[in-house]
Formats: sequence, C-alpha cells, structure tokens
Amino acid sequence: MADRLDPIFNPKSVAVIGASRHKGKVGYAILRNLIVNEYQGVIYPVNPNAHSVHSIKAYPSVLDIPGTVDLAIITVPADAAIEAAEQCARKGVQGLVVITAGFREIGGVGEERERKLKEIVRSHGMTMVGPNCMGVINTNPDVQLDATFAPTPPPRGRLSFMSQSGALGVAILDHAKSLNLGFAKFVSLGNKTDVSGNDLLTSWENDADTHVILMYLENFGNPRNFARLARRIYRKKPVIAVKSGRTEAGGRATVSHTGSLGGSDVAAEAVFQQTGVIRAYSIDELFDYAMAFTRIRPPTGKRVAIVTDAGGPAIMATDALIEHGLEMATLAPKTVASIAAWAPKEASLHNPVDLIASAGATEYQKGVEAVLADDNVDAVIAIYVPPVVAHEVDVARAIWQAGKTSTKPLLCTFLGRSEESPGFVELVQHDVPSYLYPEAAARTLAALYRYHEYVTRKDGEFPDLAVDAPGAAKILDTAKASKKNRLTELEALDLLAAYGFSTAKTRLVSDAGEAEAAAKAIGFPVVLKAVGETLVHKTEQKAVAVDLRDEEDLSAELSKMEKRLAKAGVRVDGYLVQEYVKGGKETILGMTRDKVFGPLLAFGLGGVYVEYLKDVAFGLAPITDEDAKRMVRSIKTFPLLAGVRGEKPSDVAALEEALLRLSQLAHDFEDLKEIDLNPVIALEKGKGCRVVDARILL
Repeated sequence: MADRLDPIFNPKSVAVIGASRHKGKVGYAILRNLIVNEYQGVIYPVNPNAHSVHSIKAYPSVLDIPGTVDLAIITVPADAAIEAAEQCARKGVQGLVVITAGFREIGGVGEERERKLKEIVRSHGMTMVGPNCMGVINTNPDVQLDATFAPTPPPRGRLSFMSQSGALGVAILDHAKSLNLGFAKFVSLGNKTDVSGNDLLTSWENDADTHVILMYLENFGNPRNFARLARRIYRKKPVIAVKSGRTEAGGRATVSHTGSLGGSDVAAEAVFQQTGVIRAYSIDELFDYAMAFTRIRPPTGKRVAIVTDAGGPAIMATDALIEHGLEMATLAPKTVASIAAWAPKEASLHNPVDLIASAGATEYQKGVEAVLADDNVDAVIAIYVPPVVAHEVDVARAIWQAGKTSTKPLLCTFLGRSEESPGFVELVQHDVPSYLYPEAAARTLAALYRYHEYVTRKDGEFPDLAVDAPGAAKILDTAKASKKNRLTELEALDLLAAYGFSTAKTRLVSDAGEAEAAAKAIGFPVVLKAVGETLVHKTEQKAVAVDLRDEEDLSAELSKMEKRLAKAGVRVDGYLVQEYVKGGKETILGMTRDKVFGPLLAFGLGGVYVEYLKDVAFGLAPITDEDAKRMVRSIKTFPLLAGVRGEKPSDVAALEEALLRLSQLAHDFEDLKEIDLNPVIALEKGKGCRVVDARILL
C-alpha cells in the first residue's frame, strides 16, 4: 500500500485540473499553494480558457500535456470531474485527488456519480483521495507538496494527520502553526471512495517522517481491518484519534455529511481501548496530546509532582490528575529537606510544592530539578502564574533547563497566557509541552501514561477453543427454518452448551405433574420460570421463583404463578424447571451486533442491578485472552469478584473463558443479533461459572 500511495505523496509532476486565475476559486488556491510552498516537481495547470495561469503555461486538457503526469488534482464541478477522471485514466495518471463535492454525500445523482468515479479509478489501477476533500500535503524537503486550498501551510514536523472533514482540516492547519506543531503529511479523506484511513495507517506505519499519527474520524470504512492495523502500529508509534458522532444526533449528521454510518460510540471506544489508540474527545484535546507526544516520553509510572507559585491552580491540577487515574507522589524526606534549605519559610514543601508568588527563575529551576531527581516521582507539572510579563521568559528558560538532563516527562502551565506569549514560545521551542490551564496538562499526562500502559501490556492470543460448531449451526438452522427471530430459552441454553458454556440443568414442562418429575430428575432445590414470547424481564413480571425445596413448594408456586400471569394477561407457553445454582456472584455477559463494527461484547455485574449500576466493560469480537482479562478487571465492581472483607474470590478465570467462548460464538455466526446471558453465576475460585438465563435474538 505504501507503493500504491507513492503517486499521492511523492509525485514528480502534478496537473491541476481547473486551475484558475481568479482569487477565491479553489483551483487558484491549490495552484498558488503548490508554487508558494516550492513544490519540487513539475506543475501543469489545466484550463481550456487560459494560455497560462500564474505565469505557467496552461493546457486545454490533461491529454494535451506533453510530459508524464503522476498526480492530478481535480477541482472542476462534479459532472465535469467524471470526464476529467476518464481523461486522466487515458493519460496514464496514477494518482488523483478529487477536491470536488457533489457525490455520495448529497445522495441520489451524487451516488451515481461516485459509482462511476470509483469504477474509473478501479478499472485503471489508479489511486484516489476524495472526492469531497481539501487535498494532501507532504512536507518532506524532497517533495514539498501542498496540494490543498488551506491558507496556512504547516511547518515541517513529525505529525501525520488524516481528516474526514475538509473544513476542519483548514482550521487544524491554521491552529497547529500557532502551537508550533509541524506536520510530515496531511490528508483530507473526504468520502473515502478509494483511499481510506486504513490505507494511510498502512502507509504511515513504517514512514520514517511520521512519528505520531493523528486522526479525525466520522466513520470507519472497515473497522475490523482498522483494529488489526492499529494493534500492530501502536507499538511503533502513537495513534491519537478524535471520533465524532458520539450521540444519536451526531450519528445522523455523520450519515448526511459522508453518506456512511459511523457506528455506535460504545463500539468505537471498545475498538480504541483494545487496539491501543489514544482517544481525544475534542480538537483541543487532540492538539494537547499532539503537543506532548511529539516532544516528550511517556511516564513509566503514575506518581506526579507539582511545582507551583499559587495554591489554587495546583489544587485544580491535583483533582484532574486523580480523576484521570494518576497519583500524587510522596516526596522523599531528602527532597523535602533539600527544598527547605533555600525555599521561603512560607512555602509548602510537600507535594504540591508551593513556592509562593515571589518565586522566580532560580526558585523554579531548583524546585523542578529537586522533584525530577526524586525516585518517588515519575513525572512533573510546573505551574506558573506570571505576576509580570517581563519575568515569564526567564522562568520558562529555567524550567526547560531544569528538565533537559532528566528522562522524566515535564509539562508546564503558564496560567493566563496565550500561545503567542513569550514564555509559551520559549517552552515549546525547547520541547516542554505548555498549556494554558492545569486540567489540560493533567489530562495530557494521563494520556501519555495510558499509552505507556498500552505499549507495555500483552496483546494476547486468539484462542481456538474446542466447540461443537455443527451442533450450534443445526440449532440455528432449525430456528431460521421456523422463521423465528428469537430462540426459546431451551434452544439458547443448548446453543451455549454446544460452545462449551456450563449451563444450569433445565427441563421444559407444561403442568404440575411434569414439573415434579423434572424436579426429581434434576434434584431439589430448583427454580421455576414461566416462558413465553412476552416474558423477557421475568423478575419484573414475577415469572420466576427460586429455591423451591420440595414438591409442595413447587406445586404451590406453579399454581400461584399461573393465576398471577393469567390475571396480568401474559401468555405462557410453558415452564422451565431449572437447577438452583447456589451462592456465587451474579454477572452478565452480552453481545449486540453493531451495524458498523460487528459483534460488541459486554461484561459486568448482573442480575437485577445491571441496568442501574451501568458498570459494564465492552470489547469488539474477536477478543484475545488478554482482552478478556482486561474486560473483567476493568469494571469498577471487580473487587467484589476478587473477594472483599473476607469473602472468597470468584472464579475469574472461568468468566474470562466464558467471554472468549461468547466472542467465538458471535464471530462464527453472523445470524446472531443479540445475546443476553443474565445472570451468569460466578462460583468460588476453581468451581467455574454457570449460565442460568439466556436470551438470544436472530
């Protein structure tokens, strides 16, 4: 794929189809950017109504150009763009960037245009970015390609950025320059008719110019391929993404903008966590993270020290650090003593180290050096509230000089200053990430540590579990032949048993006599459940009775249940008599098939409380054994499974295996739309887990 994208990023010649003499036209801006930013190849303006554009000889069509054309930038209206693409194909052009809008994003006639455009590109082996995009940039000195209409050219740097929004791309390039953030490559993807985000990930994986990959995504073309690529790439270089369309309304806006579904945000979050992608929730966060990831190493631990000249901002930073999962370092006694030797008597010597408002460059350099040298400290945030502007450069210089001999990350907040302030510029020019507010610095440091956790964790393996796939297929085929969209509970339990789940012994009965016989075969105590199409939440509908210890209990409860449900107008198709699984903790395992991402797995504490606690972890199937471990351990209530206050620990390993079996089942059978295993009883460690209730939709 890197070779296939060479005509886009490394063209020896570029034709601008629709090159214009008129300011305000896209064809004017693109040709101007190529010239002003000193593109190192040959430029061919294409305009049938002009002899020259920007003093460069123009040609009526791409077919009239005498030399070879590697890349064509198409800016003419949508109908003319199809003809231009056909001419490029006949000319032998290898790369296209179609700026023009009016394709799939408008529906109807636009969809037909895009189909034709795609057919031309694929049938002639061309590579195309767009349509409906703002272009591409490669700042490599041997190329210096700025084939966009953005007014602000980016400085050369180590970031490569892909965006589905052209307008957002313009704003990003403009703002990045004010932050002194440089780019290696920039691509506005538009409708992603040919080149996708996954193609760019593949190209940039081993690109020596790209150290950090940034993404603005509205949808995933192929989420499974993205997951495979991201799992591989994040160990080589950070991938930081903003995924918009988090809400239902945002999802609808995504479809209208790009013509494609964005998928649920829960699924997107699961993909990012599984694949080591750092997620930013806003463009501000994306820039905050880019500022740090291109300048400093991630911390190897959670312990953070703060050096400040004001208590309020330090408290805000402390709160933000804790909220994002980091810790305040406990300074070593020798560190405290060393600071006490020179600090004002009013200073607070314990973390946060408050040097009070009179602190200047000397105090900051000594304070930052002292905490960076402490073995109990993994990272430092320096907060400075400048009393007068004249001193801020001196303090900034003292801070970066204090950090230059340490391998630990150092971040800074110059409160109340803008990106143009002298202190900010001094810091970022010497590779100290600087932020306007303490919360941003804390959030960014947490993202750096999260990346450290990603790159040091085990990816795990996709286990090949022993299952009876033909038996499971037979159950599903029978249900589909009956045109069912939901398995009966017995069918569901049988399907699970075929995939190696341990299920509670269960019998379907129709009357009291059959119920007693079933209970004797299973062994008391038992559970009685009514079954029927409308009986989904059995506990709420009082359609479950547990711990029935003999025939008398069973008969009495069956009679009461029949009358209660009949009075409520609930149709009952029969009853299940089930083994009563005693003790243990109730958990839930689930799956829903996302329209874009595929099978999304869920795990949490179960029973009647799951909808209220909302303490659930998610993963995208297929998951590895390490993914399963992380899912189980990531819920806030995991300590209840691990054993608290003298309770015996639950069989966590059995829950992890159950998640892996659910993953394989969902991955193997695309007809499975939704699976709800609630509860799954986690027994004591070493005794496994048992599925006692299952709802499966097709």
